[in-house]
Amino acid sequence: MLVHGKVTNSTLCQSRTFVLFLIGFIFVNSSKGFSQINVLKEADNDKINSMSGNTTKVGGQKGFIPVQCKAGTADGMCLTGEQCFSRGGQLGKACRTMDYYCCSFMQTCGDTTRELVSYFRSPDYPARSSGTLACDFDLIIQDNICAVRIDFEKVNLARKSGGYCDIDQIFIMNSVDGPTTGQCGPLSGYTTIVAVDPGQSKPLKLAVVIQNENHYRWLIKLMQIPCHQIQRFNITESCGRRNRDQNATVDLIKQASHPLSSILLWWNAVNRQSMTSQWWDYPEPVYNSFYYKSTKLRMRDNEISVDRTQAERRIVSGTDANVHEFPWMAAIGVNHKFFCGGALISDLFVLTAAHCFLTRNTHIETIVVHLGDHDLTTENETHHTLRGVSRIFFHSHFHAFLLANDIALLQLDEPVTFSVAVQPVCLPRFGDSFTDEKATVVGWGVASVSLGIPSPTLQKLQVEIIDNKECTEQIKEKIGNGIVCARPPALEGTCFGDSGGPLTVEDVENVSTLVGIVSFGVTGCAVIPAFPDLYTRISEYVNWIDVNTM
Repeated sequence: MLVHGKVTNSTLCQSRTFVLFLIGFIFVNSSKGFSQINVLKEADNDKINSMSGNTTKVGGQKGFIPVQCKAGTADGMCLTGEQCFSRGGQLGKACRTMDYYCCSFMQTCGDTTRELVSYFRSPDYPARSSGTLACDFDLIIQDNICAVRIDFEKVNLARKSGGYCDIDQIFIMNSVDGPTTGQCGPLSGYTTIVAVDPGQSKPLKLAVVIQNENHYRWLIKLMQIPCHQIQRFNITESCGRRNRDQNATVDLIKQASHPLSSILLWWNAVNRQSMTSQWWDYPEPVYNSFYYKSTKLRMRDNEISVDRTQAERRIVSGTDANVHEFPWMAAIGVNHKFFCGGALISDLFVLTAAHCFLTRNTHIETIVVHLGDHDLTTENETHHTLRGVSRIFFHSHFHAFLLANDIALLQLDEPVTFSVAVQPVCLPRFGDSFTDEKATVVGWGVASVSLGIPSPTLQKLQVEIIDNKECTEQIKEKIGNGIVCARPPALEGTCFGDSGGPLTVEDVENVSTLVGIVSFGVTGCAVIPAFPDLYTRISEYVNWIDVNTM
């Protein structure tokens, strides 16, 4: 158990051993915790809420249902003054209920709580601390709780190096899916949710290891989510409708009005001819188990040639998409640069790959999402929408090396209005496989492997979804349930910049369903003919989406 205290040289060695121990026990497919949660329909939830007066109490007060409130900038619960002080809380303003006050719970290293809403902060917060440190915080899980939401409100730790946290780490332990990998860097505005067993004997534990000598601080909010509050994600009825008009008119408009419009500057006409201005900034490449076990093996056996002159185009060897043909396609920009793709699933959420954000140090305020765009290098050529990001939900058990749970949700800073240019894609049902079906992958990925230049215009490529057993045999590495493989017909495939983009299947009624999001090309960018690329399998994460979009 970690305790509040300075880290000695011996402790540093132990902490590194502890990190390796945790990594060795990460589950490759950790969506199973959420698949065990009973997700309710809205009607079921209304029925439970009508009976909640007999099942949920505060401080032993019969008939009183807990009310969440604001104590300054912190969230709290309405309690009497006596209840608040006896449980170690801090009183805020009065609640509407007589004799009740908004009580917030601020804890630090070594503390334990069972509150529905509580905060875990660094020892000197809001001031910055310095020096090495190891500490933990325990959250006792109540009887009716199925998940815990963990909001990184203000977190600044040592930055990632090579895509990994090897200096400072924040771990989450004792969830249904086991321990997480360590997180670090500028995490303010990021959120993760873990599945727990109601009333489980072991408390959910947050453990922090600080090994840098610079300043650090953190403020983390933990909220226990009752089982009856978890509902199905509300899929839009008009989802998945493609615009098939090849002669679609491009609407010329003025620059979209948005507070963050100036943050993201796509490649403009001045730089377009010279090709000298880099308008993209891809996630830092992170070597993973597939690279070491499959790619390096094929390089050794000379199956992969270093001559990539055949791979000369975009989603390599793809074709131009029609304007607004895929209205759910999102272009994500960070620090003035095109960065990753994504798929709109509602008026407020974009689904993308976790590695786009968790393998580098990405500040949430630098992110802008473009919807309805087509040519990223032409200003105002389509009627498109700009949005900032208010929250990033990442899978708690994302693991860059194991390529596990590569999924994240971007919550837009305000809802979008649906139009011919902006529409959500449909989501699959839990367990849908789509094996042997034809699918389409789209993105603005690299247009020339040798130069590493993305395609300015949106590209599309038809691929075939293959069984995981066949994929395992072909790439010589075990494929888990959370991954779906899709194989192009020839020397084609995804490339840098396509990450997070959608893989969709269209049914007989011409409705498109999101099968996967681009995760990783095992051998790079289409260097072996008809070799499968790897995608996050969305049907394994529908319950995770339910919980994170509540």
